[in-house]
Amino acid sequence: MRKRTKVKVSGAGEAGAAFGPLGAYIGYALRRAQSASFRQLERSASDLALSPGQFSLLTAVDATPGINQQRLAALFGLDKSTLSPAVEALARRGLVLRTKAPEDARAWALTLTLEGRHTLGRMRAKVEAQERIMASALGAPGEAKRLLAALRRIEAALDAA
Repeated sequence: MRKRTKVKVSGAGEAGAAFGPLGAYIGYALRRAQSASFRQLERSASDLALSPGQFSLLTAVDATPGINQQRLAALFGLDKSTLSPAVEALARRGLVLRTKAPEDARAWALTLTLEGRHTLGRMRAKVEAQERIMASALGAPGEAKRLLAALRRIEAALDAA
């Protein structure tokens, strides 16, 4: 007989919906944790109107000023056509400056504007506050580092599969 896992809806008791085997899947648990992380970050950073993905892009551009969109897409494992609208949105908001790349006039070199650096700093503070919440949920000293190491091993194993 299959074990039935029920969804607990905050303040509403049992939702009555069964997950089936989902509750035992690592990938499903990762996805739920990521969703919870994104929801909490979007709530805490609503004043900045930055998604977790946009935060990631700003962070990478800040770490590698002048990076072109092709390299940025490769860094995140995205198709350039998927990344372009996100970069366009950041440029429209005045957070990213696009200039012709010196090594390839067909490519855009990306840098943060002053407003982009300011917004990134404010968002980073919110992300770091969330990181402290997650680390405190893990409890034991060093558990966060062990979890990160395990997640990186999972990523490498799946990429190699």
